[in-house]
Amino acid sequence: MTKIKDDLRYRVGIDVGLKSIGFCAVEVDENDQPLRLLNSMVFVHDAGVDPNENKAAKSRKLTAGVARRTQRRTAQNKRRLAELDRVLSEELHWPLPNLEDFEDPYEPWRTRAELVEHYIKDDAERTEALAIAIRHIARHRGWRNPYLSVDSLLTPQEPSEFLRGLNERVTQALGREFPSDATPGQLICAYIDSPKYAETQGIRGDTGILSGKLHQFDNVGEIRKICEVQRLDHDVFKLLVRKVFFAKSPRGSAAGLVGHDQIPGQGKYVRAEKAHPDFQLFRMVAVLTNLRIREGRAERCLTPDELRGLVDYILEVQLKQQVTWADLADNLGIERADLRGTARASFDGSPALRFPPTDVTAEKIMASKVKWLKEWWDKADSERRGFMVDALSNSGGSTGDNDIDDEVAELLEAATEDEQAELEKIQLPQGRAAYSLDSLRRLTKRMLEEGVDLHTARKEEFNVDDDWRPEPEPIEAPVGNPAVDRVLKQVSRWLRMATDRWGEPAVINIEHTRDGLGSEKVARELLREGQRRQDLNQKNLVEIAQQLGIPVKDKRSALIKYAAIQRQNSMCLYCGAEIGFTTAEMDHIVPRALSGSTNDQSNLAAVCRTCNHQKGAVPFAVWATSGEAHAGVSLEDAIKRVGMWQKGPGMSPKQHKAFQREVIARLKSRKPDEEFDGRSMESVAWMAVELRTRIDGYYRKVNSDSVPKIGIYRGQLTAEARKASGFENRVNLIGGKGKTRFDRRHHAMDALVIALMNQSVSQTLALRVNMRESQRITGQEETWKNFYGKPGQANERFEKWREGMLCAVELFNIELAKNAIPFHENVRLRVGSSKVHDDTVRKFIHAKLGEALSVAMIDRAETPALWTALTRLPDFDPKNGLPEDPSREIYIHGRKITADEHLNFFNSPSACLKVRGGYVEIGSSIHHARIYRIDGKKTTYSMVRVFATDLVKMTHEDVFTTPLKPSTISMRTADPKIRKAMADGTATQIGWLVEGDELQLETDKYSGGFIGEVLAEYPQLTSWRVAGFPDPTVLRLRPYLLSGEGVPKDASKGLSELVVGRGWRPTINVILSAPDVRIVRRNSLGEKRFSTRDSLPVSQLLR
Repeated sequence: MTKIKDDLRYRVGIDVGLKSIGFCAVEVDENDQPLRLLNSMVFVHDAGVDPNENKAAKSRKLTAGVARRTQRRTAQNKRRLAELDRVLSEELHWPLPNLEDFEDPYEPWRTRAELVEHYIKDDAERTEALAIAIRHIARHRGWRNPYLSVDSLLTPQEPSEFLRGLNERVTQALGREFPSDATPGQLICAYIDSPKYAETQGIRGDTGILSGKLHQFDNVGEIRKICEVQRLDHDVFKLLVRKVFFAKSPRGSAAGLVGHDQIPGQGKYVRAEKAHPDFQLFRMVAVLTNLRIREGRAERCLTPDELRGLVDYILEVQLKQQVTWADLADNLGIERADLRGTARASFDGSPALRFPPTDVTAEKIMASKVKWLKEWWDKADSERRGFMVDALSNSGGSTGDNDIDDEVAELLEAATEDEQAELEKIQLPQGRAAYSLDSLRRLTKRMLEEGVDLHTARKEEFNVDDDWRPEPEPIEAPVGNPAVDRVLKQVSRWLRMATDRWGEPAVINIEHTRDGLGSEKVARELLREGQRRQDLNQKNLVEIAQQLGIPVKDKRSALIKYAAIQRQNSMCLYCGAEIGFTTAEMDHIVPRALSGSTNDQSNLAAVCRTCNHQKGAVPFAVWATSGEAHAGVSLEDAIKRVGMWQKGPGMSPKQHKAFQREVIARLKSRKPDEEFDGRSMESVAWMAVELRTRIDGYYRKVNSDSVPKIGIYRGQLTAEARKASGFENRVNLIGGKGKTRFDRRHHAMDALVIALMNQSVSQTLALRVNMRESQRITGQEETWKNFYGKPGQANERFEKWREGMLCAVELFNIELAKNAIPFHENVRLRVGSSKVHDDTVRKFIHAKLGEALSVAMIDRAETPALWTALTRLPDFDPKNGLPEDPSREIYIHGRKITADEHLNFFNSPSACLKVRGGYVEIGSSIHHARIYRIDGKKTTYSMVRVFATDLVKMTHEDVFTTPLKPSTISMRTADPKIRKAMADGTATQIGWLVEGDELQLETDKYSGGFIGEVLAEYPQLTSWRVAGFPDPTVLRLRPYLLSGEGVPKDASKGLSELVVGRGWRPTINVILSAPDVRIVRRNSLGEKRFSTRDSLPVSQLLR
């Protein structure tokens, strides 16, 4: 794609939500005044959530990963069993009897018992029995600690606790005792042969006599005894054990995928895991070296002794309390206000930290439920701890060596099954550092010994250039969070295409909501947390209104005041006088030097009117020790009162203690806070900072002389910007003036708003917010509404920005009026390895081959082979099926089936798939729907829903057009009319649809029913998302323009049904009965794609 204009100056805005991204490219003049919208669009995605697991917010990656792991495990089991069969047949020359052919399913258990009880003299009978037993054990191996090698099973062991428990349960059930060395086969055989067995709950399952899994040591013990009784030599025993119990290491092959250290000369080492103790220490030191101590007007670095002291302090107390910056200041013997640098990026562009860095790995380990691990960790040195982290890792460790340390291996091998489950639950820090263990250790040592920061340490230790920095990941490189990975991929595609089209942008601004760079699961937890907080706030507001006798005017300020009074036991923090809601006033314990205030809870106190007026705008400690404070005011007494404060709802004891320490540090502070710097609107979220770093790295590679300025902002900023500029009351979204979540185009609107943002304006907006909160909390006159920046440049820039915003809203309204803001969604085209069926295994229904079988019943045949055999019989009628015939015979895979034999059929007309033990429904695994025109006296339209299971073998064919066999489940569940038309040759495929495709419709052609009413009210609804294929001829459609988030409370039943209910469910024939129905496929800029060089689907008229 060639550039349209080389000297084009434009700004980019990206608005990131949980399931959508707004993009905007706006051309601006040299004063950043908007000239025209180059691009305005909304990208929609599913946040990585599998639609079949939506209730639990499980990601596609998780469910697909489970499916892939299941498939991989199944494939490995098949290979293991095939190798075992090869050894039995070719090396031992044993027969291979099919265990499924036994009429009695418990025959293998009886055979196992017989083999340990007496020698079988007949060679043929003995080898057949041995093959039955070994192959049965191989299919039910039991549990083994994954860190134990197969050869460890060769050492004789005492019966496990589980086998002893099985012995006790069988003894109790049958009323007779068994030897302590009885094998699993002997115990189960005695149990199933007892007359009492019919009254029991069976063998397996939660209520079966096994009540869990056997241990592999117990099954090995049985094989050992079988070999001894049947006079097999020890080499055969070892061979059988190694083949039956073969398993791959849990470490896998991830080590081969690990990148190498980026520091020049260190490339021979692999990058260390962030969970490794050496990285955790490096991270702590690298952050702490950024701190500065203010002495008078100057600032100095920490001395090496101070730095080491802080590290030792954090490591000592981090497991007992939440460490705060105030704690570090106290440890250094300075005021919190004199500890500088806490808001700086931690290192290598990582975001600033709200709390000091700690050893997160140690915290996770010590919070686990594995007692021996915690005791071992507490005594182990850093090197041994690193060995443990490497062993627990599934991604190859930090050394590039797949071997596990001997001591650690011994510990893990001794872990019980329950302890193994707890080990799996430990969530260690993910990802890898840019550096190897060797580099981390050398850098950490230099920083600690010399007190220098990471930048200096890197230069001195490795002699790198002053501007050297680790190369960032590509924009689209996944981080493992499916929702974030979708954002990264689409941002990368859009920026690359925009840069190809218009050159490098001047500015890229990114705004994200609290959940916009996180997972759906976390977003739902935040939502629940917000709902709990809202419920508590509502309860408190009711109590406040009852106390006042009138409704509360400013709810937020009232809630802050109410919570402070409750927390402080209705006592003035400063003097201890009794206060209530009507008599208390709110005060900042430490004011700011100039404008703004620190409105954190730790700096807000409920006080009596006398104290508030006397103290004025000075720190509490200054006033309390000045001699001017009234009786009862002292620093010591105030600190004691804080010690008696009530813990707030939702706050843990650890958090409460940390909060108390922060308040005490405030009370002790004698210096006012520095002037408000307005950076509170900038995002410090890790993923936002990482995205900025990646985008910066991309443009430095494209053109290092033309790197855009990149800003990242929190979601609150756009709301403040729209209101302060006048944009809010002028925009014409559906649902009235201002922002409404009902109209999905609000994401494109916010992208435009953030595109025009600059640092000066964001600081002014932040100061307005700060002033508003401060004035409302303390009850001062609200002057913030008339604040448009500090006099001078800030005010001038703000006024110029407001002019640009008013121009921008007119440009945006023009696009709204033209209905020209497109929606784009990536659709799933390939046949993946994700979950293809639900988890419920259902039982077949049965019918004899000789019975009369209807067409509907035949279509439910358990396999394509059975369906084919039945439909090829000479007496099969396409309308009536098969008549009764007591002499009927068929052959399936060479096996003869007679009229009296029972056949299996699905007990459902839905699409189903045979699995072990029954069948499952696969209605959720529709890959696409093929659209057909049926020619005749009157042209009609139909479709065939194609299930993924029918496509898995199409590795080299076009999955959207390759003919499907009539025996496939896709064809058997299709509408009879299309099946007949395809058989007659009157059906022509005219296209295909997948979920997420866009259909453009002429809305005036659909006037009937509830949809007619909705379209009459909202004629803009011309773009529709294909949201599923609920029935053989029915589509589910939803309007792209409207979101379920903001449906009006007074919405009609039809509108609610359309947006949040079942959607519009027309037949494909109804949809295509209107002319000019188009499938729209778009590129990354949201433009319609009519041709492609990459075999991507294109837009087309369905006709």
